[in-house]
Amino acid sequence: MKKLFIIMMIVLTSVLVACSDSNDSKDTESSSDDNNVESENKEQTIRVAVVESPMLDVVEIAKEILAEDNINVEVVEMGDYIQPNVALANEEVDANFSQHVPFMKQFNQNKDANLTEVQPIYYANFGLYAKDYASVEEFPEDASIGIANDPSNIDRTLRLLASHNLIELKEIDGEQYGLDDIKEDSHNFSFEQAGIAALTRLYEDFDGVIVNPTHAGNLDLTPADDALITEKEDNKFAITLVAREDNVDSELIQKLAEAMTSEEVREFLNSREGDASIPAF
Repeated sequence: MKKLFIIMMIVLTSVLVACSDSNDSKDTESSSDDNNVESENKEQTIRVAVVESPMLDVVEIAKEILAEDNINVEVVEMGDYIQPNVALANEEVDANFSQHVPFMKQFNQNKDANLTEVQPIYYANFGLYAKDYASVEEFPEDASIGIANDPSNIDRTLRLLASHNLIELKEIDGEQYGLDDIKEDSHNFSFEQAGIAALTRLYEDFDGVIVNPTHAGNLDLTPADDALITEKEDNKFAITLVAREDNVDSELIQKLAEAMTSEEVREFLNSREGDASIPAF
């Protein structure tokens, strides 16, 4: 009888231990599931630097799209085109949307930075505008043309003029043309350099200015309606989402690029007047 009692106690103890282990396992699995759900529901944030519209508008559209995936886009507006690159290089923001790739490459070269392109978004149709003339042929001899003073936009200006046979350029070894690379200038243009944002203020001081649609818009001008000449679409100056080499392949950056190439963004770009922003995707 005593022996039977001992056997029953052993069996009972084993059952209780097994039940305890089973409950612990269930508790552990439940805790793990809760942690996974919490991880999935946790909001993620990505900081994006912009300068002005329509870059701002594109990022705002992407922000609404990504909010559905619990991703918060923090838009950081800045006052000039250099600040977004400085902030990105210093890891103060995760990406920026304010420039074309040649401008980014110039910054990398000057600052020994490692910014890299993620996705081209739209072509900001560069154009030549003139207050007093309806065509380039009406320009006087030695006409003064206001142009942006940074190397990438000087290169862009010269390519624009050459594409319309207004100047002829030399063959060069590098990627960027400078004013010294003009081989022939049949119109004998006088190029006056200024910061690109200042060119609209100098619009009446020059025979013509070459600016992008945002700055032309400040004068109520559009590429399609008012520019004497504009860029071809197959150029290298698309406004591009930019990140760093260390985060360009991250999930958040790739999701941002996907949202910025959505149909909602395409519709917005196409809705802008006068071919001001032509989708590049």
